[in-house]
Amino acid sequence: MKEKIRERCELLKINRKAIAREFSLENDLMSIVAAMIFTDAGREVDLEMLKECKKILAKHTGMFSRFRKNVDLVLESRMAMSDDPEKYIEAVIDTYNKIRKAKMKDNDFTIIAAVLLCELGKTDKINEVMERYDALTKRMEKEHPFLTDATDSSQVMLLAVSERDVDSIVNDIEECIQYLKKACKTKAGSDAVQGIGEVLALEGGNIKERCERVDKMIALFQEKKAGFSGDREVVSLGALADIDAEPEILVDQVIEAAEILKEDKAFSDSSLEKSRRIMYAAALVAGCYREHSAANDNAYISSTLGILKDRQTAAMISAMMEILPGIVEAVFSADK
Repeated sequence: MKEKIRERCELLKINRKAIAREFSLENDLMSIVAAMIFTDAGREVDLEMLKECKKILAKHTGMFSRFRKNVDLVLESRMAMSDDPEKYIEAVIDTYNKIRKAKMKDNDFTIIAAVLLCELGKTDKINEVMERYDALTKRMEKEHPFLTDATDSSQVMLLAVSERDVDSIVNDIEECIQYLKKACKTKAGSDAVQGIGEVLALEGGNIKERCERVDKMIALFQEKKAGFSGDREVVSLGALADIDAEPEILVDQVIEAAEILKEDKAFSDSSLEKSRRIMYAAALVAGCYREHSAANDNAYISSTLGILKDRQTAAMISAMMEILPGIVEAVFSADK
């Protein structure tokens, strides 16, 4: 596993450098996110295809379209990974327009929600999914009006698609919040705690047991002074909560991955906060384990969606891994 993690980290460095060089006007963090998409698939970025996808996106959207602002490079990366980039973006735009008609607020997260529906093969159930989405949103806003906002929308969409009972989902989220804040006294903001609750609620199961694993990992990161602030990175730990390995091992592996990334100036302390580097490292480690066990796919997708809770990088991080091909198919086919 150690060698696998190093290989994945090195591939991310290669992909980020290539994308940043070719798309120098893009935000540095956006380049990292795009690189993560190719890295998770174990592929080096195809720059020619990526440039072709940029042209295709421009052909189907106006210059001032929301599709060509914060999430354009992410969309183009997803298009490049598909069998038919043109059909891919046409389907996403069509789905986006339909969920907008269903009165979902217009923002970057709406685009990500449309991508999720397309990649999950749920475009024929938009009305049903949107009804569940609306019910979940209203319940969450009622329970926690100051915590629930646009940054939750993509995660709520994934929960709506999962077809779990709305009451069970909301109860699991609430149980997680109360357990982490009161029983574990987790030192993390309420917004981050709700985020991890949304992550763990997707799969259901023993919420308390997984909360304890998350709390243990938080304590270990802080004990090791790994640059873990205990707030926005908390949600990224959802990818590790169900992995069959001791928390101590997982934390050490994430720290090691973060140190490998740090060797690249794009991930150094001067250019990237330690907490963000921990988030990327956690996603990489989870991805390595996911290759050996499809059971971890659910939390992996969900936790990367949960990184939306990092408001500073929300639009860029939102599509990092939660919409990868194969992962979502494995999760939802396994639920049937």
